[in-house]
Amino acid sequence: MKSATRGMVLAVLVAVLTACGGGPAGHANGDSLEGHENEAPLTLSAEQLRVALPSKKSLPEGWIGGGWSSDPQVDEGAKAADDCGDDTQTGCAGLMAHGRRSVESEENAESTGKGAPVYIHVYSFDTAENAGVAFKGLVASKRKPAPGGSAPVPVAISTGADETVAVSDDISGEYTVEVMMRVGGVVVYLGGYDQKKPDSLQELAQLQIDRIKKTAEGKNPDA
Repeated sequence: MKSATRGMVLAVLVAVLTACGGGPAGHANGDSLEGHENEAPLTLSAEQLRVALPSKKSLPEGWIGGGWSSDPQVDEGAKAADDCGDDTQTGCAGLMAHGRRSVESEENAESTGKGAPVYIHVYSFDTAENAGVAFKGLVASKRKPAPGGSAPVPVAISTGADETVAVSDDISGEYTVEVMMRVGGVVVYLGGYDQKKPDSLQELAQLQIDRIKKTAEGKNPDA
């Protein structure tokens, strides 16, 4: 009888320790991500979004800061929702923050003074599902032909994002290039004007996705 009682007490004690996170997979809050790592959506807080935007140090060769917002800017609330709605033509449900900055082609800035600007917009959502809805709206909006013009031509750009769509329009030998990407709960839009090549935004697009991933992992994207 004593042996049986000791066995029951030991079983109860083990169960209590496991429930309290006493095992190797336990966390202080009693929850464990083990086996569910991929279920947490990649998303960014407003501060993380600011850090994830390209810094001056990180810009690829041939690009410089300049234009309408050469320093990273981040908005939340109504301002972010208005900008997101304009770009995606959706209600932007679950939007957490909108980050933006601009860069320009060093070559064009020096030779013509026009700057060949690229406007970078990053929208962070609470879930990948909400980001997906906004991404579809963004693509549909940017694929529309300009009034009196033809539909933009698809461009092959690879970024490692979950979804990437790029289009270009030749206007008198200079290109408008638009790249739309989604990685987890984050949607990215790059709009480039007066570009020399239809795939000129490849490096910038890749840089932005890399910085988003590193920031979401808690790493310094400038390291």
